[in-house]
Amino acid sequence: MKKLLRGAFAALFALGCLSVGALAAGEGFSTVRVDLAPDAGLHMSWHEQEMLRLRYADDKAPVPLSFYYDGSVFGTVPDVWKGRPVEAYQAEGLQFTDSTAESSYRFHWLMELSRTGVITGNGKGEALPGQPITRAEAAAILVRALGVPMADGAASGYRDVPADAWYAPAVATAKEYGIVAPDTSFAPGRLVSREELVTMAARMFARLGMARLDPDAAPGTLYQDADDISGWARPAYAEFEITSYAYSQTETDEEGAPLVSYYAYPQQPATREDAAELLGRNMENRPCYPSAAARAFGFDQAMPSIDGSTSTHPFTDAVYGALFRNGTHHPQYPAKHSKSHASYERLINGEVDMLFASVYPASDILALAKEKGVELELIPIAYDAMVFFTNAGNPATGLTSKQISSIYVDNAYGNWSALGGPDALLYPYCRNNDSGSHAQMERHFLDGHEIHPAIRAETTSLSMQSVLTDVISAETQEPRGYGLGYSIYYYFWNADTVLGTAHDLKLLAVDGVGPTDETIADGSYPLSNNTYVVLRADTPAGAPARQMADFMLTEAGQDCVRSAGFGPLSPAALDSH
Repeated sequence: MKKLLRGAFAALFALGCLSVGALAAGEGFSTVRVDLAPDAGLHMSWHEQEMLRLRYADDKAPVPLSFYYDGSVFGTVPDVWKGRPVEAYQAEGLQFTDSTAESSYRFHWLMELSRTGVITGNGKGEALPGQPITRAEAAAILVRALGVPMADGAASGYRDVPADAWYAPAVATAKEYGIVAPDTSFAPGRLVSREELVTMAARMFARLGMARLDPDAAPGTLYQDADDISGWARPAYAEFEITSYAYSQTETDEEGAPLVSYYAYPQQPATREDAAELLGRNMENRPCYPSAAARAFGFDQAMPSIDGSTSTHPFTDAVYGALFRNGTHHPQYPAKHSKSHASYERLINGEVDMLFASVYPASDILALAKEKGVELELIPIAYDAMVFFTNAGNPATGLTSKQISSIYVDNAYGNWSALGGPDALLYPYCRNNDSGSHAQMERHFLDGHEIHPAIRAETTSLSMQSVLTDVISAETQEPRGYGLGYSIYYYFWNADTVLGTAHDLKLLAVDGVGPTDETIADGSYPLSNNTYVVLRADTPAGAPARQMADFMLTEAGQDCVRSAGFGPLSPAALDSH
């Protein structure tokens, strides 16, 4: 291992808080990075990679918040120390004397935090996982996790914290960094409650720029005893609502099936094990560090603001997952898209930099762009297609393009038998006019016309999800009847992983060709099209949005296409760009 790392620590990049954009942590904290020798990570086991941490080169003090990621070891350090040289090393954890094979799972996070001195054993080398901790001990653990200089000699301002107490520097530091609230007393010897610990930890991560404490937020439905959480602690629980910091209890529902319930027990004293798990999980899962690819395309400096249709949010997820460690905690990560029509409007109005779009812009969007003097540029990055589907029990296998147009424009058919199918009523469903699926209807079938008023009034599905469930529910027995709906091919299959809808539906051939990965990629399916990165045409070269379009056409970008559940472009299509 020493041979692998030899010479690897010379490349140090101390990135200033204000200058690095996405890489910056909270106020007063910055990200530093040590690059390992080329391919060094490939020769390490997963365990060896997990043991890598940073430490200061001068006194070998560990950087508590530091981890290996994609060939480098990253750390988050206070700005007062960002100029100190750091180096990577193998951080060995303590082997606690009270750990046994049967109880080792309780020691995992205690051992992980012991690697960098956040958790220490007692004089006998014991971890004492179940031992409750005091407020003073909680402050000391959190300050050590924050990795900031201790305020030695500084007065805390609490009347019950003697200046010569062992915990005085930690309490003063915790107050300085906003971990504990200013008050006249601190009650250092009182056992800290679980809700106090959650609140103190949330404040710590907020100071690091890794948490957002909304004073109006409240925990959701995870905890059965959520009503027992004090009002002042509710924003912290909303931020940290994770099953890892909850007690689970397996019960049974009315049918006897196992049902797991979670309890916060907010007023219960927090133990050393509680503190270690809460801190350890969040220290691993919140820091957002850039991959080598992100740095190569400049995304460590600036990410484009991204929007798109509902069906393309998996692209955004995949991109952030590929470009960053803990990408969903990136400050620009969008938790959802605005849907097709709204996202195009936002791009035209300059509210976002780019879209992932599975559909060509609708006619009113093109009109809006022309009115605003904006030209849209669509860059294909993946394959997709418009598809039509019906109930799985429907014997019908396909439709012609002319039949589809007659169904939706003229409402010409009321029975599947007139379409070559069974003697069964036809229930055609459509999408709302501001949907991406409607834009596909305009492109392929409407020819300037509108969806027939009778269909529009009776069977409009208002979301991509609901058109699937609406068609499933449309099937009737007396009289016999089947639904008909349309959507996007890869959304149809991706939605099945969550909704389980594909079992009850089947895709129809169009003009004799069924939609498959192969027929869509080779263009033989007549409704084949692409998913795009959409930009304003005046987006300058080198801008983050153009860099994203370029990235999506690389091998790594096409891996994101696959991860999103879409069809990657063929080599010939990639070569044409």
